[in-house]
Amino acid sequence: MKSLSIILSFLFSFILSQEKILFVGNSFTFYWNLPSLVNEMCNYSGDIVETYQSTAGGATLKQHWVGDKNLKTMDLLKKNKYSLIILQDHSQNPILKTKESLEYFSRFIKLAKKNSSKSIIYGTWTYPSMPIKSSYGKDPIISNLIPLSKEFDVPIAPVGTAFRLFQERYPNISLFTSDNKHPSPVGSYLTACIFYRMITKKNSKGLPRRFTTEDKNGKKIYINIVEEMTAEKCQLLADSIILQQY
Repeated sequence: MKSLSIILSFLFSFILSQEKILFVGNSFTFYWNLPSLVNEMCNYSGDIVETYQSTAGGATLKQHWVGDKNLKTMDLLKKNKYSLIILQDHSQNPILKTKESLEYFSRFIKLAKKNSSKSIIYGTWTYPSMPIKSSYGKDPIISNLIPLSKEFDVPIAPVGTAFRLFQERYPNISLFTSDNKHPSPVGSYLTACIFYRMITKKNSKGLPRRFTTEDKNGKKIYINIVEEMTAEKCQLLADSIILQQY
């Protein structure tokens, strides 16, 4: 009977310690299995998390809020308890539709606080076809999100800054797919390192260069693979950015 009590106590503490994280966004979130990659990075280091996503190609936060594109984000937030919600708007909205973007970021942040959940603002990157581009030392998307971050005391994941610095330092390693917009496996790996560092407060240096999971039949599936030296570059850059910012 005593043994059963110990086992139940252990299981209860395990359930309580397991973080549920919801990614809300679009293709910049789901490319190369970003939520699953973050999940496996955290679990690798002993931080038990369970990641979920509500995503649709090209989706805005407004569309998440009103349920366009068959999105069920609001239902998920009503029916489930998440410890952390990661919010990503359409890539151009913080620049071209700043007022709308800030409005729906703030709505989701307020809802998260009401549900005792934390939030992270996903600060994405600029790319060649955008009307406004990053210049040396400047990241326009993140700059437009800083007032929101300060108002609600919610951190920004500086992924756009990481992309800019990585491209300046390693111009021969592409962070984009052939469309010069969406993240390559390296781009998603760098992004995951940023989120890993923010979620666990641990250095990402030393994480594996590839992560796997299993399908329903127990067969191995590769979530993401990058070269060893490239993985190390991503890790060192992510760690240095987060250390400086926070």
